[in-house]
Formats: sequence, structure tokens, C-alpha cells
Amino acid sequence: MELVKHEIKNCAWKIKNAMQFTMDDVINVSDNLMDMERLVLVKGNIVIEEAVAMTDRFHVKGSLHYQILYCADKEGTVFDSLEGKIPFVEYINADGAKEGDYIEVHASLNDLTVTMLHSRKLSMKSLVGLDYQVKENEIFDAVTEILDAPKTQMLRREVSMMSLQQQEKREMQVKEQVEIPANKPNIYQLIWKSVSVSGVQIKPGDGYMIITGDMRVFLVYTGEEENMPIQYLTMEIPFEERVMEEMCVEEMISGSFLALNDYHITVMPDENGEDRVLSLVADFTLETKLYGEDRMELVQDAYALDMDLKPQWKAFHIQHLLVRNCAKTKVSDVVEMPKNQAVAQICNVEGSVSIDDTERTSKGILVEGVVGTQITYLSRENAGLSSATFDIPFSYEIEVDGMTDDITYSIVPFFDQIQGQLLNENEVELKAEISLEVLAFNNEVVHAVLDVEMVAPDDEKKKMMPGIVGYIAKQGDTLWSVAKEYRTTVERLCQMNNLEKQEIKIGDKLIVVKE
Repeated sequence: MELVKHEIKNCAWKIKNAMQFTMDDVINVSDNLMDMERLVLVKGNIVIEEAVAMTDRFHVKGSLHYQILYCADKEGTVFDSLEGKIPFVEYINADGAKEGDYIEVHASLNDLTVTMLHSRKLSMKSLVGLDYQVKENEIFDAVTEILDAPKTQMLRREVSMMSLQQQEKREMQVKEQVEIPANKPNIYQLIWKSVSVSGVQIKPGDGYMIITGDMRVFLVYTGEEENMPIQYLTMEIPFEERVMEEMCVEEMISGSFLALNDYHITVMPDENGEDRVLSLVADFTLETKLYGEDRMELVQDAYALDMDLKPQWKAFHIQHLLVRNCAKTKVSDVVEMPKNQAVAQICNVEGSVSIDDTERTSKGILVEGVVGTQITYLSRENAGLSSATFDIPFSYEIEVDGMTDDITYSIVPFFDQIQGQLLNENEVELKAEISLEVLAFNNEVVHAVLDVEMVAPDDEKKKMMPGIVGYIAKQGDTLWSVAKEYRTTVERLCQMNNLEKQEIKIGDKLIVVKE
């Protein structure tokens, strides 16, 4: 007897949850920087470096990257900036987790508050959100055929499952060069540089993945001429990267995610030797998740007429794709600017999106989250540069036909764009567009045979079995179970009882003849 097997790669979702934790730190201004007079801009970003599963818990290692722009004089004409990283390690309880499980973590900076303690010291308080999933990766061989055993009966089932065929994290770097617009003066010194990403799309191809999006660059700089006012500049830089992925095919479903970790901007001379070219290097983490359909015919049970077989079974969950959808929604609000800060001009508006909670509904999934915004502007009082942050809550229901409690899903938010319009010197209308990429799966428990052990037949037991019996079907009976119990075949039962279909119901009377 020879067993033909098929390798099954399965990923079972064990835990899906969200949590928050706080970070408090004190930052000292280094000796090479000027004293602080007033904070202008603060920006933070959470970078996840490692997530490792342990028994009933896991730990997440990462860092908070921060940038701070401040005025060094009361007139608001002299600026300086500082940046750095604050590392963290967080241990999270997760009953049922074990070593070797895959931990998927998406982080968001839900709040960042920076306060001047004095001219050389800052207090930084942050609230970090973690949306995490614990997954168990299973790889095993299941029997699909039994050869060289002519008297062996097999119960087969054709199975179609959506399997996670590739999941890994890798670093990706994007390099772009762009010249500043002709109406802007040459760059003498960069005071502030900020990059955010929007409109990300990740599409699988044959042997590669295409990642596209836009990098929004915001600069504050001084020009070459003396007494020139502070300059600011916003530019959209599109990017497209092809990442080679040997297992990838165009028909696969992507649930991948792109996170911006760090960036570096340097000023370079153009062909005329003038400092007008920006060289941008952006470092990303690409979390690849590729789903593909796997079809196979599994042996779910087996017995033989001439020997005793002891199959070894395994029950496992399989997924069927219910919906893959990229829902888009618009978020808007009118915000009131800080008192005594009449706005003369908006310089830049940046945004980010985070999900606070999801809830199953009769129509699908209700998503509640926040669009975080930062408005950089010039005040009327002294044309000084200032900023203000606002959180705009949103609620959106994604339609999913056939939504039930046993459906598993993941939702990844992407920020598309944001605009700010000055209504008057104290009010700004914000309009944002976000994408919510949802993957939802039906789940089913399937039994497979992993191995079959041959045992010498019990001749005495076989002799004691009657050659012919009358059998009345009871609850749970199938033609297969009856044939297996009396060592005959389903085909023989159908023939002896003139059955056109291989189906029976409770109370049916059968004639069973032993082979």
C-alpha cells in the first residue's frame, strides 16, 4: 500500500484584539542646539521592529520616532529642530499563544503631547495603539490517494481553500529626486522636513509585486537672500516599486501592508549648480500577505475488505474568501483654531488614519476610527509659523453579504488625501478621504487523513459477522458508515437495495450482504 500525500499550508487565526499603552519621557536639548522659546511643530511615528510569540503572551519591540521644530527667539524668526527615538518593549497577555505563532501588529500613535519644561528640557507623553492578531501556521501532509490496495475503500472529498501562501516582513527603500518649483527661491538651509504617504496600492503580479503611492513632502527652509521671509513648500512625489516575489502570481489576493519607518532629505545642486534638487530616501517595512486558492481531493476515511486499517485523522480550519473590498469614505469637519492665533495662511495639512473599534452588524462591519490631522499655518499677529492638531472621529459601515459570527476578517486603513480650506481667520474646513481594505473569510472544519496503519485482520471477528442482515438506518448513518461497519462497499449497497442516489434517511430499510 502506497500513500500519496499533498502538503497543506494553513494559517489559523487564534486571537484578534487591540490595546493601548502610554509612554512618558523627558527630552533634553543637546548642547549644539539653541535654547527653546516656543514649540512650532511636533511629529511622531511608531515603528515596530519585532514581535515574538511566547507561551500565552508575546512581546513587541519598537520605537517612537519624533521630530520637533521650535523658535529660538521671541520674534519667531530663528528656528532650530531636534529629532530622536524612544525605544519600548511591551509584553502583552494572549491566552493560547505559543512559541512559533505569527504575530501581526499594526501600530498607531493615537496621541502625542510635548510640553516645554524650560528652554532646555521637554516632557513627552504619548498614547500608542496596537492592533494585533495571533496566527498559528500549520504545515502538514494529508493523504490524497491510496495506491496498490485494490480492496481498500476511500471516502474522498474535493476541498477548495483560500490559504495564506506567503507571509513575511521585509525592508523596502524608495529613492527619488525632484526639483523644487521655479517660483520658489534656492534652498539655503532646511529648517523642517516631513514626509507622509498616501494612496498606497499593492498589486500582485507574476513573480513580483507592484507597490505604488504618493509621498507628500513638506519643507520649511530659508532662502539664500538676506532678510527673506521663511519659505515653505509642499510637494507630491509619486513612487512605484517592483518587489520580486518568486511565489507571487497575478491571481493571488493581497492583504499586504506598507509602513513608513524613516526618511532622509538632502539638498543637491541642479545642472546650474543651484541648490534646488531634493534627494529623498524613504525606508519602509513591507508586510507581505498573499492568499491563493488551493484545490485538492482529500481522503477523509478509509477501510479495507481484506485487512484492518487504522487511519490517523486531523481536523483543521479552512477559509473560503467571502469578500475582498476596498471601501472608500470621506471625512470632514470644521475646526476652530487656537485662541489668539488668527490664521493668515495655511502652509500644510497632514493626516493619518487609525481604527479604534470594529463591530459586526446585520449588514456587515461597522468601523469606528479617527483621522488625525496637523495644520501648519502662518499667524496674522507676526506672520509666525505655528501648528495645531485635531482628531476627527468617523464611523463607516462596510457591507458584507452573509455576515455571521464565525466569519473572520481583517481591515487595513489607508490614508488617501486631505485638504484644508480657510473659512475665516479662526476656522478651517478639513476634508479627508480614506480607504478601508477588508478581507473576510468563511471558516469550515475539515477532516483529513494524515497516515494509515495496516493491521492484520481479526479472522474470528470476521467469521462471526452474518453473511446477510437487515438494517434500519438511524440518525447519523450514511451509506459509507454502514458499508464500513459490515465490510462491504457503497456500490454494493446501492446495487442490492436499488438505490439511485448514495443517500439514506432515518428509518430506511437496507439489505446488507458481506463481501
